[in-house]
Amino acid sequence: MKQFSYRYESSIRFSTPVSAHSWLLRCMPRTEPFQLTQQCRMQVCVTFGDGTSLPVPVSHGRDGFGNALQTGHVAREHVCFSIISEGTVRQTPYRICGTAHGMYLEDTVLTQAGPEMESFARQHCRRMPVSCSLPHGAVLDRALSLCSAVHGHMSYVTGVTTVTTTARQAFLTGQGVCQDYAHVLIALLRSCGIPARYACGYLSGEGATHAWVEFFDEGVWRALDPTNDRLLNYGCIKVAHGRDSADCPVNRGVFTGTAAQQNTLVIKVEEV
Repeated sequence: MKQFSYRYESSIRFSTPVSAHSWLLRCMPRTEPFQLTQQCRMQVCVTFGDGTSLPVPVSHGRDGFGNALQTGHVAREHVCFSIISEGTVRQTPYRICGTAHGMYLEDTVLTQAGPEMESFARQHCRRMPVSCSLPHGAVLDRALSLCSAVHGHMSYVTGVTTVTTTARQAFLTGQGVCQDYAHVLIALLRSCGIPARYACGYLSGEGATHAWVEFFDEGVWRALDPTNDRLLNYGCIKVAHGRDSADCPVNRGVFTGTAAQQNTLVIKVEEV
């Protein structure tokens, strides 16, 4: 067992005051068999035009996938919205025993595989009916092969994709960020009859939020990071999962106003 500290710090500065700001966050660790939160703290603040800041109430709940939700609303005009979420978690190797719902084999708008992707998958993973039992280790071998293939096919390039870019679009251009790598791998795994879902959270080190893939293997969900071509074990703090990225955005909000936004995000995870 290992222990990790995490700190998620985000701020959104608005060019002109906004109001009626409703927000929804998924920035606290999920409760999972491999991950136990030891302590956690979260604070949301707004800054007003006169430079004063005020903490705002946070409501806690869960979505349909069991992800922890943090929500709230600020009616008063403000020029900055900031979040700090921090704490420590204990982890065992990344394994989640359970079952796989049929939705994790179904295409979504963001994860539908085109014919060229199905051809690509066949080069690495012969499709078998879902009802067939695969030899021991076959699912893991195929998943690892597809993960390496995606890593080799894609180039990490920022600014060429958006939150609405589909797996097929990213695959055809061969470029994208971690969200795109995950969508492509999910589409390929499902095309081979392997249940797969999108997961996101924080990786060891400093940076931004990260996306990876969970796949179902003989009663156990395991995690693959196609961006870095590796099977995950320790040091990735999971905050959410879903069918694709649209099911589990980390930070979403709506407000009244036409302000431009300047976003700052710093995440740090380290073993303690």
